[in-house]
Amino acid sequence: MVSSAVRSLTPWLPSEPAALPGATASTLSNTVCRMAPLVLGRPDLEQVPAVAAALEQLVEQSMALRSPTGGWPTDLPQTPETLGAYLSEETWELLDALQATQLSSPSSTTPGIVPITVLVPHLLWMLASGGYEIMRLIEGVRASVFEPDGQGTAHIVRLVPVLILTVEDARYALDLVTQTDPVPCLHLTETAGLRLLENDLDDRSWRCRDLLEQVAQILSYAQPELSPLLGDRCSVEALRPFQTWQPATLSLHLHLARMEAPSPLRPSGSSETSLNALYRPPDEKQPSRADAGFTLDDFASTLIEDPGDATAGVLGNWLTFTNESWIQAFLNACAQRIVAQNLPQIAISDCGESDTSELLRQREVFCNLVTYSATDLVQGVNGLFKHTFVHEPLLVADLWPRLRWYLAQSSERVMQLMGGVSTQVLPPGLSWQQGNLYLRPLMQLTTAQRSWIIDLSRGRLLPTSPLALPADAAVDIADAPWRNPLTVAELTALIDRDLGTYTPAIAALRQGTSIHLHRLDAEAGCQPGQLTLDWCFTLQTSL
Repeated sequence: MVSSAVRSLTPWLPSEPAALPGATASTLSNTVCRMAPLVLGRPDLEQVPAVAAALEQLVEQSMALRSPTGGWPTDLPQTPETLGAYLSEETWELLDALQATQLSSPSSTTPGIVPITVLVPHLLWMLASGGYEIMRLIEGVRASVFEPDGQGTAHIVRLVPVLILTVEDARYALDLVTQTDPVPCLHLTETAGLRLLENDLDDRSWRCRDLLEQVAQILSYAQPELSPLLGDRCSVEALRPFQTWQPATLSLHLHLARMEAPSPLRPSGSSETSLNALYRPPDEKQPSRADAGFTLDDFASTLIEDPGDATAGVLGNWLTFTNESWIQAFLNACAQRIVAQNLPQIAISDCGESDTSELLRQREVFCNLVTYSATDLVQGVNGLFKHTFVHEPLLVADLWPRLRWYLAQSSERVMQLMGGVSTQVLPPGLSWQQGNLYLRPLMQLTTAQRSWIIDLSRGRLLPTSPLALPADAAVDIADAPWRNPLTVAELTALIDRDLGTYTPAIAALRQGTSIHLHRLDAEAGCQPGQLTLDWCFTLQTSL
Protein backbone atom coordinates (compact mmCIF):
# COMPACT_ATOMS: atom_id res chain seq x y z
CA MET A 1 0.00 0.00 0.00
CA VAL A 2 1.04 3.65 -0.11
CA SER A 3 2.53 3.33 3.33
CA SER A 4 3.36 6.98 3.98
CA ALA A 5 -0.09 8.31 3.13
CA VAL A 6 -2.72 9.03 5.73
CA ARG A 7 -5.40 6.34 5.99
CA SER A 8 -9.05 7.01 6.58
CA LEU A 9 -10.36 5.66 9.86
CA THR A 10 -13.45 4.15 8.33
CA PRO A 11 -14.78 1.31 10.50
CA TRP A 12 -15.19 -1.08 7.56
CA LEU A 13 -11.47 -1.10 6.71
CA PRO A 14 -9.51 -4.15 7.89
CA SER A 15 -7.01 -3.52 10.65
CA GLU A 16 -4.31 -5.25 8.61
CA PRO A 17 -4.77 -4.50 4.89
CA ALA A 18 -3.64 -7.32 2.64
CA ALA A 19 -0.66 -6.86 0.36
CA LEU A 20 -1.58 -5.15 -2.88
CA PRO A 21 -1.83 -7.19 -6.03
CA GLY A 22 0.10 -5.71 -8.92
CA ALA A 23 2.52 -2.81 -8.92
CA THR A 24 0.13 0.13 -8.57
CA ALA A 25 0.86 1.05 -4.97
CA SER A 26 4.57 0.32 -5.06
CA THR A 27 4.99 2.39 -8.22
CA LEU A 28 2.91 5.33 -7.04
CA SER A 29 4.56 5.36 -3.61
CA ASN A 30 7.87 6.03 -5.36
CA THR A 31 6.58 8.47 -7.99
CA VAL A 32 6.86 12.24 -7.87
CA CYS A 33 5.09 14.85 -10.01
CA ARG A 34 6.08 18.34 -11.01
CA MET A 35 2.90 20.37 -10.68
CA ALA A 36 1.44 23.55 -9.26
CA PRO A 37 1.05 23.15 -5.49
CA LEU A 38 -2.42 22.58 -4.09
CA VAL A 39 -3.85 25.37 -1.97
CA LEU A 40 -4.88 23.84 1.35
CA GLY A 41 -7.20 25.61 3.73
CA ARG A 42 -8.37 28.99 2.46
CA PRO A 43 -6.52 31.49 0.27
CA ASP A 44 -4.39 34.19 1.91
CA LEU A 45 -6.43 36.83 0.07
CA GLU A 46 -9.19 36.47 2.65
CA GLN A 47 -6.79 37.59 5.38
CA VAL A 48 -6.31 41.02 3.76
CA PRO A 49 -8.45 43.41 5.90
CA ALA A 50 -10.02 45.26 2.96
CA VAL A 51 -10.87 42.01 1.18
CA ALA A 52 -12.23 40.41 4.36
CA ALA A 53 -14.49 43.39 5.06
CA ALA A 54 -15.82 43.50 1.48
CA LEU A 55 -16.36 39.73 1.45
CA GLU A 56 -18.29 39.81 4.72
CA GLN A 57 -20.50 42.65 3.49
CA LEU A 58 -21.23 40.92 0.15
CA VAL A 59 -22.15 37.58 1.73
CA GLU A 60 -24.21 39.15 4.51
CA GLN A 61 -26.29 41.13 2.00
CA SER A 62 -26.68 38.10 -0.28
CA MET A 63 -27.82 35.86 2.57
CA ALA A 64 -30.28 38.51 3.76
CA LEU A 65 -31.79 38.85 0.29
CA ARG A 66 -32.26 35.10 -0.13
CA SER A 67 -33.53 34.36 3.36
CA PRO A 68 -37.23 33.45 3.75
CA THR A 69 -37.81 36.85 5.39
CA GLY A 70 -35.57 38.83 3.05
CA GLY A 71 -38.39 40.36 1.05
CA TRP A 72 -37.46 38.83 -2.32
CA PRO A 73 -40.25 39.53 -4.86
CA THR A 74 -42.34 36.38 -5.31
CA ASP A 75 -42.66 36.94 -9.08
CA LEU A 76 -38.87 37.34 -9.60
CA PRO A 77 -36.87 34.09 -10.01
CA GLN A 78 -33.70 33.80 -7.96
CA THR A 79 -30.80 33.50 -10.41
CA PRO A 80 -27.18 34.72 -10.41
CA GLU A 81 -28.25 37.53 -12.74
CA THR A 82 -31.19 38.75 -10.68
CA LEU A 83 -29.22 38.47 -7.46
CA GLY A 84 -26.29 40.36 -8.98
CA ALA A 85 -28.51 43.31 -9.81
CA TYR A 86 -29.13 43.82 -6.07
CA LEU A 87 -25.47 43.32 -5.12
CA SER A 88 -23.67 45.47 -7.66
CA GLU A 89 -22.19 47.88 -5.10
CA GLU A 90 -20.99 45.14 -2.74
CA THR A 91 -19.61 43.08 -5.65
CA TRP A 92 -17.52 45.94 -6.99
CA GLU A 93 -16.17 46.78 -3.54
CA LEU A 94 -14.86 43.20 -3.36
CA LEU A 95 -13.47 43.31 -6.91
CA ASP A 96 -11.72 46.63 -6.23
CA ALA A 97 -10.23 45.29 -3.00
CA LEU A 98 -8.97 42.19 -4.81
CA GLN A 99 -7.53 44.27 -7.63
CA ALA A 100 -5.60 46.47 -5.20
CA THR A 101 -4.29 43.42 -3.38
CA GLN A 102 -3.22 41.71 -6.59
CA LEU A 103 -1.34 44.79 -7.80
CA SER A 104 0.54 45.17 -4.52
CA SER A 105 1.48 41.53 -3.99
CA PRO A 106 1.23 39.25 -7.03
CA SER A 107 0.82 35.58 -6.22
CA SER A 108 3.21 32.86 -7.37
CA THR A 109 2.14 29.50 -8.71
CA THR A 110 5.56 28.12 -9.62
CA PRO A 111 5.32 24.36 -10.12
CA GLY A 112 7.09 22.25 -7.55
CA ILE A 113 7.90 18.60 -6.97
CA VAL A 114 5.13 16.76 -5.11
CA PRO A 115 5.48 13.08 -4.13
CA ILE A 116 2.31 11.06 -4.69
CA THR A 117 2.51 9.98 -1.05
CA VAL A 118 2.19 13.63 -0.02
CA LEU A 119 -0.54 14.35 -2.56
CA VAL A 120 -2.85 11.51 -1.46
CA PRO A 121 -3.68 12.71 2.09
CA HIS A 122 -4.09 16.29 0.85
CA LEU A 123 -6.61 15.16 -1.76
CA LEU A 124 -8.46 13.04 0.78
CA TRP A 125 -8.76 15.95 3.20
CA MET A 126 -9.89 18.33 0.44
CA LEU A 127 -12.60 15.87 -0.58
CA ALA A 128 -13.80 15.25 2.96
CA SER A 129 -13.77 18.95 3.84
CA GLY A 130 -15.68 19.85 0.68
CA GLY A 131 -19.01 19.01 2.28
CA TYR A 132 -20.52 17.19 5.24
CA GLU A 133 -22.41 14.75 3.04
CA ILE A 134 -19.21 14.05 1.08
CA MET A 135 -17.36 13.08 4.25
CA ARG A 136 -20.25 10.81 5.25
CA LEU A 137 -20.23 9.14 1.83
CA ILE A 138 -16.46 8.60 2.04
CA GLU A 139 -16.92 6.96 5.43
CA GLY A 140 -19.71 4.75 4.11
CA VAL A 141 -23.44 5.11 4.72
CA ARG A 142 -26.38 2.72 4.83
CA ALA A 143 -28.39 2.77 1.63
CA SER A 144 -30.93 0.78 -0.33
CA VAL A 145 -29.58 0.05 -3.82
CA PHE A 146 -31.93 -0.54 -6.74
CA GLU A 147 -30.45 -1.95 -9.93
CA PRO A 148 -32.65 -1.63 -13.04
CA ASP A 149 -33.06 -5.40 -13.28
CA GLY A 150 -33.41 -6.23 -9.58
CA GLN A 151 -35.01 -5.40 -6.26
CA GLY A 152 -33.56 -3.07 -3.65
CA THR A 153 -31.02 -4.47 -1.21
CA ALA A 154 -29.42 -2.87 1.85
CA HIS A 155 -25.70 -2.16 1.65
CA ILE A 156 -23.04 0.08 3.02
CA VAL A 157 -22.37 2.39 0.09
CA ARG A 158 -19.29 4.58 -0.07
CA LEU A 159 -17.83 7.24 -2.30
CA VAL A 160 -14.73 5.93 -4.08
CA PRO A 161 -12.31 8.67 -5.19
CA VAL A 162 -9.88 7.12 -7.70
CA LEU A 163 -6.64 8.93 -8.53
CA ILE A 164 -5.40 8.08 -12.03
CA LEU A 165 -1.85 8.79 -13.24
CA THR A 166 -1.47 8.33 -16.99
CA VAL A 167 1.89 8.31 -18.77
CA GLU A 168 2.65 7.37 -22.32
CA ASP A 169 3.15 3.67 -21.64
CA ALA A 170 1.09 3.02 -18.51
CA ARG A 171 -1.95 3.95 -16.45
CA TYR A 172 -2.11 3.65 -12.67
CA ALA A 173 -5.30 3.86 -10.59
CA LEU A 174 -5.53 4.11 -6.81
CA ASP A 175 -8.50 4.21 -4.43
CA LEU A 176 -7.53 7.15 -2.19
CA VAL A 177 -9.40 5.81 0.85
CA THR A 178 -8.33 2.17 0.95
CA GLN A 179 -5.12 2.94 -0.97
CA THR A 180 -5.54 -0.24 -2.95
CA ASP A 181 -6.41 -0.99 -6.54
CA PRO A 182 -10.02 0.00 -7.32
CA VAL A 183 -12.52 -2.86 -7.64
CA PRO A 184 -14.73 -1.86 -10.60
CA CYS A 185 -17.06 -4.82 -10.13
CA LEU A 186 -18.28 -3.21 -6.88
CA HIS A 187 -18.95 0.17 -8.52
CA LEU A 188 -22.61 1.03 -8.99
CA THR A 189 -23.78 1.63 -12.52
CA GLU A 190 -24.73 5.18 -13.46
CA THR A 191 -28.37 4.18 -13.80
CA ALA A 192 -28.58 2.41 -10.44
CA GLY A 193 -30.99 3.95 -7.95
CA LEU A 194 -30.31 4.39 -4.26
CA ARG A 195 -31.88 5.86 -1.18
CA LEU A 196 -29.63 6.96 1.68
CA LEU A 197 -30.93 5.60 4.95
CA GLU A 198 -28.99 7.78 7.37
CA ASN A 199 -31.29 10.25 9.16
CA ASP A 200 -29.03 13.26 8.70
CA LEU A 201 -28.61 12.83 4.95
CA ASP A 202 -31.13 13.64 2.28
CA ASP A 203 -33.68 10.83 2.27
CA ARG A 204 -34.99 11.04 -1.29
CA SER A 205 -34.12 8.65 -4.09
CA TRP A 206 -31.17 9.32 -6.37
CA ARG A 207 -29.77 7.95 -9.58
CA CYS A 208 -26.11 7.16 -9.08
CA ARG A 209 -25.10 9.52 -11.90
CA ASP A 210 -27.12 12.43 -10.46
CA LEU A 211 -25.68 12.00 -6.97
CA LEU A 212 -22.10 11.96 -8.30
CA GLU A 213 -22.80 15.06 -10.39
CA GLN A 214 -24.16 16.78 -7.29
CA VAL A 215 -21.02 15.88 -5.32
CA ALA A 216 -18.80 17.18 -8.12
CA GLN A 217 -20.77 20.43 -8.26
CA ILE A 218 -20.40 20.99 -4.52
CA LEU A 219 -16.65 20.34 -4.78
CA SER A 220 -16.28 22.75 -7.71
CA TYR A 221 -17.22 25.63 -5.39
CA ALA A 222 -16.13 24.35 -1.97
CA GLN A 223 -12.71 23.14 -3.21
CA PRO A 224 -12.07 24.74 -6.62
CA GLU A 225 -8.44 23.53 -6.51
CA LEU A 226 -9.84 20.07 -7.30
CA SER A 227 -11.60 21.25 -10.47
CA PRO A 228 -8.67 20.53 -12.86
CA LEU A 229 -8.36 17.00 -11.47
CA LEU A 230 -12.12 16.40 -11.65
CA GLY A 231 -12.29 17.88 -15.16
CA ASP A 232 -10.54 16.82 -18.32
CA ARG A 233 -7.19 16.06 -16.61
CA CYS A 234 -4.35 17.99 -15.03
CA SER A 235 -1.10 18.05 -17.01
CA VAL A 236 2.00 17.27 -14.94
CA GLU A 237 5.44 15.77 -15.32
CA ALA A 238 6.04 12.43 -13.64
CA LEU A 239 9.23 10.71 -12.53
CA ARG A 240 9.01 6.99 -11.79
CA PRO A 241 11.81 4.69 -10.60
CA PHE A 242 14.18 3.70 -13.43
CA GLN A 243 12.47 6.16 -15.79
CA THR A 244 13.16 9.69 -16.98
CA TRP A 245 10.82 12.65 -16.54
CA GLN A 246 7.75 12.12 -18.73
CA PRO A 247 4.68 14.17 -19.60
CA ALA A 248 1.71 12.79 -17.70
CA THR A 249 -1.80 13.58 -16.57
CA LEU A 250 -3.48 13.30 -13.18
CA SER A 251 -7.22 12.93 -12.84
CA LEU A 252 -9.67 12.16 -10.06
CA HIS A 253 -12.71 10.02 -10.82
CA LEU A 254 -15.61 9.61 -8.40
CA HIS A 255 -17.59 6.38 -8.09
CA LEU A 256 -20.16 4.93 -5.72
CA ALA A 257 -19.53 1.37 -4.61
CA ARG A 258 -21.29 -1.17 -2.43
CA MET A 259 -19.35 -3.07 0.16
CA GLU A 260 -18.78 -6.72 -0.60
CA ALA A 261 -21.20 -8.01 2.05
CA PRO A 262 -24.74 -6.62 2.43
CA SER A 263 -25.11 -4.71 5.69
CA PRO A 264 -28.00 -5.38 8.07
CA LEU A 265 -30.00 -2.28 8.89
CA ARG A 266 -29.28 -0.76 12.29
CA PRO A 267 -31.52 1.52 14.31
CA SER A 268 -31.29 5.15 13.26
CA GLY A 269 -29.07 7.31 15.41
CA SER A 270 -26.49 4.57 15.87
CA SER A 271 -23.03 6.01 16.14
CA GLU A 272 -21.27 2.79 15.18
CA THR A 273 -20.76 3.67 11.53
CA SER A 274 -19.09 6.94 12.41
CA LEU A 275 -16.70 5.69 15.09
CA ASN A 276 -13.25 7.15 14.50
CA ALA A 277 -14.21 8.00 10.94
CA LEU A 278 -11.39 10.47 10.42
CA TYR A 279 -7.83 9.61 9.58
CA ARG A 280 -4.47 8.80 11.05
CA PRO A 281 -0.82 9.64 10.44
CA PRO A 282 1.60 7.77 8.15
CA ASP A 283 2.24 4.09 8.83
CA GLU A 284 -0.24 4.06 11.71
CA LYS A 285 -2.03 0.80 12.36
CA GLN A 286 -5.81 0.98 12.43
CA PRO A 287 -6.80 -0.23 15.91
CA SER A 288 -9.69 -2.63 16.10
CA ARG A 289 -12.10 -2.42 19.00
CA ALA A 290 -10.55 -5.49 20.53
CA ASP A 291 -7.07 -3.97 20.32
CA ALA A 292 -8.09 -0.56 21.64
CA GLY A 293 -7.93 -1.74 25.26
CA PHE A 294 -10.07 -0.77 28.23
CA THR A 295 -9.63 3.01 28.55
CA LEU A 296 -10.35 5.37 31.42
CA ASP A 297 -13.47 6.49 29.57
CA ASP A 298 -14.67 2.89 29.39
CA PHE A 299 -14.10 2.52 33.14
CA ALA A 300 -15.94 5.75 33.86
CA SER A 301 -18.88 4.58 31.75
CA THR A 302 -19.31 1.59 34.07
CA LEU A 303 -20.11 4.04 36.85
CA ILE A 304 -23.28 5.19 35.03
CA GLU A 305 -26.44 3.32 35.84
CA ASP A 306 -27.43 1.60 32.60
CA PRO A 307 -25.09 3.67 30.37
CA GLY A 308 -26.68 2.35 27.18
CA ASP A 309 -30.07 3.78 28.12
CA ALA A 310 -28.49 7.06 29.23
CA THR A 311 -26.76 7.51 25.88
CA ALA A 312 -29.82 6.54 23.87
CA GLY A 313 -31.93 8.90 25.95
CA VAL A 314 -30.08 12.11 25.18
CA LEU A 315 -29.17 11.11 21.61
CA GLY A 316 -32.85 10.44 20.99
CA ASN A 317 -33.93 13.90 22.17
CA TRP A 318 -34.70 16.78 19.81
CA LEU A 319 -32.76 20.04 19.93
CA THR A 320 -33.51 23.51 18.59
CA PHE A 321 -31.07 26.43 18.39
CA THR A 322 -32.68 29.62 19.73
CA ASN A 323 -29.93 32.27 19.49
CA GLU A 324 -30.78 33.98 16.19
CA SER A 325 -27.61 36.09 16.31
CA TRP A 326 -25.40 32.98 16.43
CA ILE A 327 -27.53 31.25 13.77
CA GLN A 328 -27.01 34.09 11.30
CA ALA A 329 -23.30 34.32 12.11
CA PHE A 330 -23.00 30.56 11.51
CA LEU A 331 -24.85 30.63 8.16
CA ASN A 332 -22.92 33.68 6.94
CA ALA A 333 -19.61 32.04 7.90
CA CYS A 334 -20.55 28.92 5.92
CA ALA A 335 -21.28 30.97 2.80
CA GLN A 336 -18.17 33.13 3.27
CA ARG A 337 -16.01 30.01 3.32
CA ILE A 338 -17.28 28.95 -0.11
CA VAL A 339 -16.80 32.40 -1.66
CA ALA A 340 -13.36 32.71 -0.03
CA GLN A 341 -12.20 29.49 -1.68
CA ASN A 342 -12.92 31.08 -5.06
CA LEU A 343 -11.24 34.44 -4.44
CA PRO A 344 -8.11 33.59 -6.49
CA GLN A 345 -10.29 32.76 -9.50
CA ILE A 346 -12.38 35.91 -9.01
CA ALA A 347 -9.21 38.02 -8.74
CA ILE A 348 -7.51 36.64 -11.87
CA SER A 349 -6.71 39.39 -14.36
CA ASP A 350 -4.36 38.92 -17.30
CA CYS A 351 -4.30 42.55 -18.41
CA GLY A 352 -3.60 44.38 -15.15
CA GLU A 353 -4.61 48.04 -15.29
CA SER A 354 -5.49 47.74 -18.99
CA ASP A 355 -8.55 45.59 -18.26
CA THR A 356 -11.24 46.11 -20.88
CA SER A 357 -14.85 46.66 -19.92
CA GLU A 358 -15.64 43.15 -21.21
CA LEU A 359 -13.07 41.53 -18.90
CA LEU A 360 -14.37 43.53 -15.97
CA ARG A 361 -17.89 42.44 -16.78
CA GLN A 362 -16.79 38.79 -16.90
CA ARG A 363 -15.24 39.10 -13.45
CA GLU A 364 -18.47 40.60 -12.12
CA VAL A 365 -20.54 37.79 -13.69
CA PHE A 366 -18.27 35.14 -12.19
CA CYS A 367 -18.39 36.79 -8.77
CA ASN A 368 -22.21 36.85 -8.97
CA LEU A 369 -22.24 33.15 -9.91
CA VAL A 370 -19.98 32.19 -7.00
CA THR A 371 -21.99 34.30 -4.52
CA TYR A 372 -25.26 32.81 -5.73
CA SER A 373 -23.87 29.27 -5.55
CA ALA A 374 -22.52 29.84 -2.03
CA THR A 375 -25.86 31.02 -0.68
CA ASP A 376 -27.62 28.25 -2.61
CA LEU A 377 -25.44 25.55 -1.06
CA VAL A 378 -26.03 27.01 2.40
CA GLN A 379 -29.76 27.73 2.34
CA GLY A 380 -31.05 27.18 -1.20
CA VAL A 381 -33.52 24.60 -2.45
CA ASN A 382 -30.97 22.58 -4.45
CA GLY A 383 -28.17 20.33 -3.34
CA LEU A 384 -27.87 17.69 -0.65
CA PHE A 385 -27.18 18.57 2.95
CA LYS A 386 -28.01 22.15 3.97
CA HIS A 387 -26.62 24.14 6.84
CA THR A 388 -30.19 25.12 7.72
CA PHE A 389 -30.38 22.44 10.42
CA VAL A 390 -29.80 25.36 12.80
CA HIS A 391 -33.32 26.57 11.95
CA GLU A 392 -35.04 23.23 12.46
CA PRO A 393 -35.50 20.74 15.32
CA LEU A 394 -33.10 17.82 14.91
CA LEU A 395 -32.05 14.75 16.81
CA VAL A 396 -28.99 15.08 19.02
CA ALA A 397 -27.87 11.84 17.33
CA ASP A 398 -27.82 13.75 14.03
CA LEU A 399 -26.23 16.89 15.46
CA TRP A 400 -22.97 15.50 16.82
CA PRO A 401 -21.60 14.17 13.48
CA ARG A 402 -22.39 17.50 11.85
CA LEU A 403 -20.49 19.48 14.48
CA ARG A 404 -17.65 16.97 14.19
CA TRP A 405 -17.40 17.75 10.46
CA TYR A 406 -17.39 21.53 10.98
CA LEU A 407 -14.44 21.08 13.34
CA ALA A 408 -12.57 18.62 11.13
CA GLN A 409 -12.89 20.60 7.89
CA SER A 410 -11.32 23.71 9.40
CA SER A 411 -7.80 22.43 8.61
CA GLU A 412 -5.99 19.24 7.71
CA ARG A 413 -4.11 19.51 11.02
CA VAL A 414 -7.36 19.50 13.03
CA MET A 415 -8.76 16.53 11.11
CA GLN A 416 -5.56 14.54 11.50
CA LEU A 417 -5.38 15.17 15.25
CA MET A 418 -9.03 14.22 15.70
CA GLY A 419 -8.22 10.89 14.04
CA GLY A 420 -5.20 10.42 16.31
CA VAL A 421 -1.44 10.64 15.74
CA SER A 422 1.41 8.48 17.00
CA THR A 423 3.34 10.43 19.61
CA GLN A 424 5.55 10.51 22.69
CA VAL A 425 4.50 12.65 25.64
CA LEU A 426 6.55 13.78 28.64
CA PRO A 427 4.22 15.06 31.38
CA PRO A 428 5.86 16.98 34.27
CA GLY A 429 6.91 14.62 37.03
CA LEU A 430 6.59 11.48 34.86
CA SER A 431 8.65 9.62 32.28
CA TRP A 432 8.12 9.54 28.52
CA GLN A 433 4.88 7.82 27.48
CA GLN A 434 4.11 6.44 24.01
CA GLY A 435 0.71 6.15 22.42
CA ASN A 436 -1.84 7.92 20.25
CA LEU A 437 -2.58 11.59 20.82
CA TYR A 438 -6.20 12.62 20.20
CA LEU A 439 -7.87 15.98 19.88
CA ARG A 440 -11.08 15.36 21.80
CA PRO A 441 -13.99 17.67 20.92
CA LEU A 442 -16.68 17.63 23.60
CA MET A 443 -20.28 18.87 23.35
CA GLN A 444 -21.99 19.72 26.63
CA LEU A 445 -25.77 20.08 26.84
CA THR A 446 -27.00 21.76 30.01
CA THR A 447 -30.51 22.36 31.31
CA ALA A 448 -31.67 23.48 34.74
CA GLN A 449 -32.16 19.83 35.72
CA ARG A 450 -29.22 18.01 34.14
CA SER A 451 -26.02 18.14 32.07
CA TRP A 452 -24.59 15.73 29.46
CA ILE A 453 -21.14 15.52 27.85
CA ILE A 454 -20.91 13.88 24.41
CA ASP A 455 -17.58 12.99 22.78
CA LEU A 456 -17.99 14.25 19.19
CA SER A 457 -15.26 11.98 17.85
CA ARG A 458 -17.17 8.87 18.93
CA GLY A 459 -20.75 9.95 19.60
CA ARG A 460 -20.53 8.58 23.13
CA LEU A 461 -21.97 9.95 26.33
CA LEU A 462 -19.28 10.54 28.98
CA PRO A 463 -19.97 10.68 32.71
CA THR A 464 -17.39 13.44 33.08
CA SER A 465 -14.77 15.26 31.03
CA PRO A 466 -11.86 12.98 29.99
CA LEU A 467 -8.49 13.27 31.69
CA ALA A 468 -6.72 15.91 29.58
CA LEU A 469 -2.96 16.16 29.19
CA PRO A 470 -1.44 19.01 31.23
CA ALA A 471 -0.72 22.18 29.29
CA ASP A 472 3.01 22.09 30.06
CA ALA A 473 3.54 18.48 28.90
CA ALA A 474 6.02 18.08 26.03
CA VAL A 475 4.70 16.39 22.87
CA ASP A 476 6.88 14.77 20.19
CA ILE A 477 4.67 13.85 17.23
CA ALA A 478 6.05 11.47 14.63
CA ASP A 479 6.22 13.02 11.14
CA ALA A 480 4.42 16.18 12.27
CA PRO A 481 4.24 18.78 9.44
CA TRP A 482 4.40 21.58 12.02
CA ARG A 483 7.10 22.65 14.47
CA ASN A 484 8.19 19.75 16.63
CA PRO A 485 8.33 19.12 19.56
CA LEU A 486 5.66 21.25 21.20
CA THR A 487 3.99 21.64 24.54
CA VAL A 488 0.29 20.81 24.80
CA ALA A 489 -0.38 24.53 25.32
CA GLU A 490 1.39 25.42 22.05
CA LEU A 491 -0.45 22.69 20.16
CA THR A 492 -3.75 23.89 21.63
CA ALA A 493 -2.96 27.44 20.45
CA LEU A 494 -2.44 26.14 16.88
CA ILE A 495 -5.83 24.39 16.98
CA ASP A 496 -7.54 27.46 18.45
CA ARG A 497 -6.06 29.59 15.67
CA ASP A 498 -7.25 27.20 12.94
CA LEU A 499 -10.76 27.03 14.36
CA GLY A 500 -10.98 30.77 15.01
CA THR A 501 -9.75 31.59 11.49
CA TYR A 502 -11.65 29.06 9.39
CA THR A 503 -14.73 28.20 11.48
CA PRO A 504 -15.33 31.25 13.71
CA ALA A 505 -18.97 30.46 14.43
CA ILE A 506 -18.04 26.98 15.65
CA ALA A 507 -15.16 28.39 17.70
CA ALA A 508 -17.65 30.80 19.29
CA LEU A 509 -19.54 27.82 20.71
CA ARG A 510 -16.80 27.60 23.31
CA GLN A 511 -18.75 30.40 25.03
CA GLY A 512 -22.00 28.52 24.41
CA THR A 513 -25.29 29.25 22.67
CA SER A 514 -28.89 28.92 23.84
CA ILE A 515 -31.00 25.92 22.83
CA HIS A 516 -34.27 24.18 23.59
CA LEU A 517 -33.97 20.49 24.43
CA HIS A 518 -37.14 18.54 23.72
CA ARG A 519 -36.91 15.67 26.17
CA LEU A 520 -39.46 13.00 25.43
CA ASP A 521 -38.69 11.18 28.68
CA ALA A 522 -39.20 14.18 30.97
CA GLU A 523 -42.36 15.73 32.34
CA ALA A 524 -41.14 19.22 31.50
CA GLY A 525 -40.91 18.38 27.78
CA CYS A 526 -39.24 21.35 26.07
CA GLN A 527 -36.50 22.69 28.35
CA PRO A 528 -34.33 25.78 27.75
CA GLY A 529 -30.63 25.07 27.95
CA GLN A 530 -27.13 25.76 26.69
CA LEU A 531 -24.91 24.01 24.14
CA THR A 532 -21.17 24.42 24.63
CA LEU A 533 -18.22 23.02 22.70
CA ASP A 534 -14.79 22.43 24.18
CA TRP A 535 -11.72 20.50 23.12
CA CYS A 536 -8.70 18.99 24.83
CA PHE A 537 -5.88 16.53 24.16
CA THR A 538 -5.78 13.02 25.58
CA LEU A 539 -3.26 10.21 25.25
CA GLN A 540 -4.18 6.58 24.72
CA THR A 541 -1.01 4.84 25.83
CA SER A 542 0.31 1.69 24.21
CA LEU A 543 1.56 -1.17 26.38
